[in-house]
Amino acid sequence: MRKFGLQLFTVRDALGKDVVDTLKQVAAAGYAGVELFGPYGSMIFNQHRTLLADLNLKVIGGHILLDTLEDDARMAQTAREYAAMGAKHLALAWLHPDQRGGLESYRRVSALCNQAGKIAKEHGLAFAYHNHDFEFMLVEDGRTAHQVLLGESDPDLVKVELDAFWVQKAGLDVVQVLKRLGSRVSVLHAKDMTHDDNRTFEIVGDGQLDFDAIFAAADQIGVDWYVVEQDQCPQGELDSMRKSYQNIVQRGWNAI
Repeated sequence: MRKFGLQLFTVRDALGKDVVDTLKQVAAAGYAGVELFGPYGSMIFNQHRTLLADLNLKVIGGHILLDTLEDDARMAQTAREYAAMGAKHLALAWLHPDQRGGLESYRRVSALCNQAGKIAKEHGLAFAYHNHDFEFMLVEDGRTAHQVLLGESDPDLVKVELDAFWVQKAGLDVVQVLKRLGSRVSVLHAKDMTHDDNRTFEIVGDGQLDFDAIFAAADQIGVDWYVVEQDQCPQGELDSMRKSYQNIVQRGWNAI
């Protein structure tokens, strides 16, 4: 069976009100794991590890930011914490606009990812880059930023956490991108898009992305986890994450 988890950024406001109840609702919805982020990183495991075990929620991994990559000691501490949780994945979640720039900026980020990948690997973790749409814009040498980030880093150290929504938002074919990247994709973010001209966030299964084809392609290249993530929730955080998983089950996407 495909392993479906939830990126807890989806329910960040609910976590701010009640961590315990939110985790219980995530488990009750049917998710097998959670991907942590920021303030809800090691804190959740350290304070709620018994609850996670009782709920049978695995810690898939976590999202971190560039400031962690810029400090080897901090990166090592983060890797140790996630390894202690039983996680297998860490990902650079986002580059702020002032961290993007042009070719040299992305070369710098690529080098930082390579170093972070070495540290993560020493702790039994796979490190990956999580995309948005801006990485698929061209830089000075005619490559996309994504090609720079991946082309100038070691494939054994820097994997891809592919966000399907943002690939489609950039005007690319998600299936073709999966096939091109192949086994370098370690985690797939399942995020859907509205059918209207706004092309914004939708409940997984209610939007325009062809997840039958996307999941099949991801299976073929050996993706480890399928993670639902919604930057904005059209039906509220908890109802949206529940409806997304209901659609996954109803379409049989979790049964392959």
